[in-house]
Amino acid sequence: MKTLCLYYTRTGITKEIMENIAASTGADLAEYTDGKDRKGFLGYVGACFATVRNSVSKVTIKGAPDLKSYDRVIIGMPVWVEGPCAIGKALIKKYSDKMPDDVYYVVTHMGKNDYMGKIRALDSLLGKPSSGQVSIKTKDNDYIKDSQGFIDRLEKH
Repeated sequence: MKTLCLYYTRTGITKEIMENIAASTGADLAEYTDGKDRKGFLGYVGACFATVRNSVSKVTIKGAPDLKSYDRVIIGMPVWVEGPCAIGKALIKKYSDKMPDDVYYVVTHMGKNDYMGKIRALDSLLGKPSSGQVSIKTKDNDYIKDSQGFIDRLEKH
């Protein structure tokens, strides 16, 4: 099964998790972005405002892979302001018509919540039910081990 792992990262943690998933599944890996530098405190504040306002309008996938050439796409994104980041939501909305039927979400966060309700709500942007989702806590947690549990579930499909 030809798989593409897409990720957005502000701190590098979501990238690390998606690199692990891609390496373990033999998937291609690509970063998506809105082109803004969101590092540091000011970047964090800007990310929060973008999510609250849902104001991300431009998003691109580096390398511009042909999404229709993949059997499965796994979209990784962090949580900002208690929900999936605005850039991840913009990606799904912009590319929903190009996504294969098999789409998964990997949402990373530092909080205690699992955010599954909000993750499943991404399906409204996708226009169809996703094939699965996982919420991975990154703070004080072995998030690579948690991503392995998701990989194991993928291999069963």
